[in-house]
Amino acid sequence: MARATPSIDPSHSDIDSGESAFGFDELFFSRTDLAGIIKYGNSVFQRVSVYSWEELLSKPHKIVRHPDTPRAVFWLLWKTIKEGKPIGAYVKNKAKDGRYYWVFALVTPVDGGYLSVRLRPSSEFFGIIENLYPALAEQERRENLSPEDSAKLLLSKLNELGFDNYAAFMTAALGKELMSRDNHLGSNEDGVILRFDQLLKVTQSLLREAENIAAAYKASEIVPTNFRILASQLGDDGAAIGVISDNYSLLSKDMHTLVEGFIASAQSVVDAINTSYFLVCTARVQREVLDFFGQEQTETHQSVREREMDLLRRQQAEYVAKAQDSLSDISIKCNGFRRTCLDLDRLATGLEVMRVVGKVECSNYLGVKDRVDDLLNKLETYQRTVTGALRTLTHTNTLIQQETDILRKQAERAA
Repeated sequence: MARATPSIDPSHSDIDSGESAFGFDELFFSRTDLAGIIKYGNSVFQRVSVYSWEELLSKPHKIVRHPDTPRAVFWLLWKTIKEGKPIGAYVKNKAKDGRYYWVFALVTPVDGGYLSVRLRPSSEFFGIIENLYPALAEQERRENLSPEDSAKLLLSKLNELGFDNYAAFMTAALGKELMSRDNHLGSNEDGVILRFDQLLKVTQSLLREAENIAAAYKASEIVPTNFRILASQLGDDGAAIGVISDNYSLLSKDMHTLVEGFIASAQSVVDAINTSYFLVCTARVQREVLDFFGQEQTETHQSVREREMDLLRRQQAEYVAKAQDSLSDISIKCNGFRRTCLDLDRLATGLEVMRVVGKVECSNYLGVKDRVDDLLNKLETYQRTVTGALRTLTHTNTLIQQETDILRKQAERAA
């Protein structure tokens, strides 16, 4: 196996801190079979873990597990990779001599097993996790929680931080870790990552406006029922109001179906961006670990080394292709969302026409004018909310597509 001279940041804690240190410029990896048994790793992994290769090879990867890392993390990890998907996670590991080391691990399925690439974490997300993990691990032990139940608690904590799901968290965290790593190494800012980071912020307005439309619809949902009640109270004199009620009920049913799909469509755009961001970052890390491994001095037999290099090359090429495909998927999702916006705008226009007609038709209902005006005003408020939100959404959706086109070109150059 490889041996390399440690490259440790001078400001990093020394051995007295209880850490087994490694540098920001170091990346390490290990490969396991489908059962998590270690089959290979690079020199940094061996050095930081403090185990000899004889003690690592053919052993379960949990040999380096630290009790401060909640079992919830590994439950999520195994669940994801067994589905054939990559995952990123903060992990606190334990070296043979009792020292610890934190990593941000990227785990991806490979032929016959899994590849885990690790980098040294240092972003603001890491600070949060440093405090969160030990507390959750202690709660697991104290309450004898199953890994799945603990995972639910972890996800609820991430929800409180503003993340809808674990995928959104791991994507944002990986991006921030790479930006922080570049800063520590004095490297130029990664333009693709910066643009994706900004794009994630833009998507928040997409979801916010979509939720505003849903909330406005819910607030106006009772209007057709109130029209029907008013029409029945007026008897034959309420015919015009009855027509308004029937027409609005028909539009309302269409609106209900469309609003439900509308939120899902907006979420699909956000999910596509998160997926693409994560894949682009993963491809970058795998390219860097390939370069790093290629420069390591190693005692590994040349044929074994070439085999591992070939695996890393194929893995990196696979994720470059996945990242590029995912950028195309963002455009597809944006086009679908645009069509949904057009459908919603059509219904909103129908509501406005009906409101204006209703105002004219009901102008003679002096006895119930205040009640009619109140209902029509609610329709106006809803229609204005929808129109305003759709205007913002159309602009945001166009911006996302423009940014995606730029990202696609940047990713192609980087590949």
